[in-house]
Amino acid sequence: MSTDKASIVPFYLPPEERREPGGSVTDYVMAEVARRIVDGEYKPGQRLVEADLTQDLGVSRSSVREALRRLEINRFIVLEPNRGATVATPSREEIVAQFRIREVISGLGARAAAERIAMPGHREIVHQLMRDIEEQLARGSEMNHRRENGRFHRAINEMSGIPDIGNLLDQFNYPILHTIYFRDLSKEHWERNMSDHLDIARALDHGDPDAAEHFAKRHMHRMVDIATAIAQELEKQSRANGRAKT
Repeated sequence: MSTDKASIVPFYLPPEERREPGGSVTDYVMAEVARRIVDGEYKPGQRLVEADLTQDLGVSRSSVREALRRLEINRFIVLEPNRGATVATPSREEIVAQFRIREVISGLGARAAAERIAMPGHREIVHQLMRDIEEQLARGSEMNHRRENGRFHRAINEMSGIPDIGNLLDQFNYPILHTIYFRDLSKEHWERNMSDHLDIARALDHGDPDAAEHFAKRHMHRMVDIATAIAQELEKQSRANGRAKT
């Protein structure tokens, strides 16, 4: 598993938040192909031909090849000998395995953050997180939750004092499931996320490592069924895409 931060695909941005492409040509290709996969322009199981991408995006073959390599690291695609790249369709077994790992990592981060709550400024950070959650609930809208969710978890990761927590969570993830989830977020799931975040924050505020770990792991475990449902829909699309070619 690569720990090269340049290989991590940024989490999905909705159309209104997208900016002009920046960085290297490879970065542009990687972000654009990831966007097309999440937006459904490239279907699960669909082959991605290097020559077609080169022509379509107006870039070099080497940039496309490197972008596909990074996208495989992030599980957006699968690279196979003599077949090339196909859009990934994660199985239930793969999802459960990844989320079991994420449960442990998230629990460790929350436990460490609770143990360090007496550090200067940490309790104030938690109090601000709780105020932010209350404001989100008062607005009664799941809009912008992707950004707010990221801010909440990053704050906990930073308070943990374990620099690799965030990087490990990124590595043991299926960004395609994560991004589709936030794209199609229901009010019910948003409200459950808010409740989970409050439970985690209160445990941190009380300096209770056991409770913080429990609620963080429970929060991550809830995602298994949701992620599996998304993956099952992707699998249906993949089968339909295969039938359409026959």
